[in-house]
Amino acid sequence: MKHLRLALFGLAVSSTLIASNAFAEEASSGTGVQVGLRLGYALPMGESVKDSKMSDGLKSAIPIQVDVGYRVIPALVIGGFFSYAPLQLKDGDQGCPSGADCSNSQLRFGVQAHYHLMPTEKFDPWLGAGIGYELVNSKATKGSVESSFSYGGFEFLNLQAGADYKVMPKLGIGPYLSFALGQYSKSSAKLSGTGVADYDRSADIDSDKKAMHQWLTIGVRGAFDL
Repeated sequence: MKHLRLALFGLAVSSTLIASNAFAEEASSGTGVQVGLRLGYALPMGESVKDSKMSDGLKSAIPIQVDVGYRVIPALVIGGFFSYAPLQLKDGDQGCPSGADCSNSQLRFGVQAHYHLMPTEKFDPWLGAGIGYELVNSKATKGSVESSFSYGGFEFLNLQAGADYKVMPKLGIGPYLSFALGQYSKSSAKLSGTGVADYDRSADIDSDKKAMHQWLTIGVRGAFDL
């Protein structure tokens, strides 16, 4: 009986090692396309323009982001991203005017790279960085009057950190945190409707009015190696 227990234990250990090696071999299959999907919650910080805080009118954002990259080596993925986020505004003059129907969104797109610390393991922490462009659109309708406003500018740096737990050799799911630093350089405004003077203008933001703003995002990410 003792020898049988030892044999069964040895068989269990061997099976575990074989499964672990098979997982590692499949997970580290080398190069290939990786597709990711993120859902997050973002807080605005800094100023949209000088003396105008982002948090004066904005509460938060709910970004949905698609990542597409190429794993050039098992540890390094290089590619691009596209993000869409509904924006939650505060009530009031700098948010959504009383009685108005408001629609607000943020678009971000750019390039990024992720470095995976343990690409062949089930738990795989990673670090990332990227650059891109950000566009914020705001629209309000009250009666027959419609107004819209937008800001656009470069995202100079986006620092990221996260961890993938591989539920399958090619599928990882886990939390992520990102911090983006940008500056708006262009603005546009439009007003139309009954009883108002219509206008439609766009312009570069004066250099002495430019300011830095940030987005702090926490969320969950899934990534699949094709």
